[in-house]
Amino acid sequence: MEISDDTLAVVAYLQEYSGNNLRKPDDLAIVLELCALQTDAALAQRIITSGAALWRVYRALRRMRRGDEGYRQLEDEFTAQVNEFRLGIATALDATDEEPLLERFQAVYMELTTGALRNVVDFAHDFAYLKQLQNDQRWGGSSSPSPQEQ
Repeated sequence: MEISDDTLAVVAYLQEYSGNNLRKPDDLAIVLELCALQTDAALAQRIITSGAALWRVYRALRRMRRGDEGYRQLEDEFTAQVNEFRLGIATALDATDEEPLLERFQAVYMELTTGALRNVVDFAHDFAYLKQLQNDQRWGGSSSPSPQEQ
């Protein structure tokens, strides 16, 4: 899939902003490009927001142990956020009919395997940086920790 110069510039800027900590920059570019092709800013924002929320819930869940108060509710929220994030990605993929791309995203992010779930979390990590960048641009600086520190 061909990625526009604008999308490449956004991902390059985000890579610099993150301190070269993006985990899935090529796939990030693909999803952003697919949203742009559909001229669907609301879809892009939905994916960004759900990815950032998924990353926050994942980080909180990692700090807890089974049996801790609120663990089950957080686990349920994690599942809901994974589903929302995957749905957004699947909706973005509606903009392409490139079979190899669709098959790769299916195998990497949509399968019901531990590996695919880990990939989803890694992908959400990148969207958390994008959400943080949006907030920094909107509010003029970051008072919250980076996705690495959360």
